[in-house]
Amino acid sequence: MDQQYAKELLEKYKSGQCTAEEKEQVENWITFGEFPDAEISLEELEDQLDAMSNALPLYKERRLWPKIAVAAAAAIVIFSVGLIYYSGQSNKSKQTTIAFNDIAPGKQGATLTLANGSQIRLSTASNGEIAQQSNVKITKSAKGEIIYQLGSSKNDQSATNSLNTLTTANGEVYTLILPDNSKVWMNAASSISYTPMLMDKGVRRVRLEGEAYFEVVKDKAHPFIVESAGQKVEVLGTHFNVNAYSDESSVITTLLEGSVRVTSEKNGISAKNVMLKPNQQSVTAANIIHVSEVNTREAVAWKNGLFYFNNTAIQNVMRQVERWYDVKVVYEQPALKDEILSGSVSRYGNLSKLLAAIEQTGAVKFKIEGKVIKVTQ
Repeated sequence: MDQQYAKELLEKYKSGQCTAEEKEQVENWITFGEFPDAEISLEELEDQLDAMSNALPLYKERRLWPKIAVAAAAAIVIFSVGLIYYSGQSNKSKQTTIAFNDIAPGKQGATLTLANGSQIRLSTASNGEIAQQSNVKITKSAKGEIIYQLGSSKNDQSATNSLNTLTTANGEVYTLILPDNSKVWMNAASSISYTPMLMDKGVRRVRLEGEAYFEVVKDKAHPFIVESAGQKVEVLGTHFNVNAYSDESSVITTLLEGSVRVTSEKNGISAKNVMLKPNQQSVTAANIIHVSEVNTREAVAWKNGLFYFNNTAIQNVMRQVERWYDVKVVYEQPALKDEILSGSVSRYGNLSKLLAAIEQTGAVKFKIEGKVIKVTQ
């Protein structure tokens, strides 16, 4: 984007002269850290964003938006690695207290378990070929992706019947490229199982626990099925996110492109099914599927390096914190679990940055004791 255009648009936004489309564009820069790649100095960018923060709309519930979202946007642009720049100035004493036992954010890493039970720690594995399973070569790219590549023979039953599992621990994320070139982004504390050739009786099939974002290559002859606890998702080629953590009360499927069929299952038997359209989300629980229109950016914020909360209960917020920072959260009072938050913060700041941002809303306070986070009033 042209640097001069970006500056002019910021000025129009501050003076209230933006069109509805321009206003949405600028607020997306702030909220989602997608600021244009313009050559603006750190000081100038901070001044621009700081001034804009006062123009953001106010909301009834407690918000993280103005200073914190603006700071996150600045950090993503300047440092290019998602490190949050915390601009809060009135709560420095709180920030110092929280940061005393600070905890770093999650990072790229996973464990690959092969069919023979051997395990490969991908964070320490060298780039290049890391395993060979019959007709399938497994390599680690310079980007840190795991790539499955089929050889010339596509009828190797030993590769078809074996099973591989890619697992991310708390505080880890990883990317997987399957033999059909479909791409999977794994969130923290998740696992995905599949055969090296991906095919199972003419169907591309994977089993997911936790959360992953899928970009599935179109293949009408071979449907792609994602199985998880209590449901399965069937697609031909599309982009979607599945949240199927065992400590959540439901399985959430969010569609960005294409179409998918979501089927609820009980004891392995299919019950109900629905077809999702883009920008729709299904929530499957107790064999019931509820469908609604949603802002898909919320569902995939984790993939884009953000925590995104929209009228979210503290207990749901802190479960994300537990997975990403590999900590345990306890509550001084049960009622604190129901406090509501909305806002957007970078996932790539130290834990103290996130907790300080939440504290600024006035909803709760925190104490860090080793790897335990205590939520107080």
